[in-house]
Amino acid sequence: MVRGLDLFAERFAGFEDCYVLIGGAAAYLVQMEADLEPRATQDVDIVLCVESLTPEFGERMWAFIAEGGYEMRQVGDQPRNFYRFAKPGDDRFPKMLEFFAREPGRMPLAEPGHLTPVPIDEAVVSLSAILLDDDYYALIHAHKRQDSGVPMITEHALIPLKARAWLDLSQRKDQGERVDSRDIKKHRGDVFRLYRLLVPGETTVLPETVQRDMRAFLEQQRGQLDANYPKNLDIADEAGDEILDQLAAMFGVRA
Repeated sequence: MVRGLDLFAERFAGFEDCYVLIGGAAAYLVQMEADLEPRATQDVDIVLCVESLTPEFGERMWAFIAEGGYEMRQVGDQPRNFYRFAKPGDDRFPKMLEFFAREPGRMPLAEPGHLTPVPIDEAVVSLSAILLDDDYYALIHAHKRQDSGVPMITEHALIPLKARAWLDLSQRKDQGERVDSRDIKKHRGDVFRLYRLLVPGETTVLPETVQRDMRAFLEQQRGQLDANYPKNLDIADEAGDEILDQLAAMFGVRA
């Protein structure tokens, strides 16, 4: 279990329409539910559904931050649609909470304490930009369900999000920006780990932008997956290009 997620679910019961869990924590939960070994994660990434936010949710959120005694309270300087809370004084709470608001500057209620504006790393910049895209925001809402008491996106949205994050970070690194190569590898690995959850023959219809990005991701993986790569991710009896063909068919793209 992701540290503190059970407590988060308990404290935010009744506010399931106001947020959705994405990223590594969501990937962890969907794989655990299927009895697959997930990649460990400590971050809890949350998208705020600004169209459903209420003052009551804001009060509950800030009460949770205060109760956890979060020492680090940050807001991204550009764009201001990212908020990070870390170093809780209480070990029952998530080690790090990262909130993404679709509308820059939109957090529920005024913050009761000081938020420090900070430059944010390229991985966060990438995800912030993705969530501002209408097609990706629609994808998140089209593929969410509740598990372990929290609303979260399924593998049908996680895979395209991870693919887009890989594309963005790879391009930024190629352009000379400071990007941690481990983040790039992590997103690619997550795509193929989550592939294990898909049902052959089922197709997920993607919005136009998402479909284009998924196609680009698959095209760039051709010839890049050696024979050991699938085996290292516990994918047996499938070669790399066979997996890419399956992903292309399942998401309705050609690559």
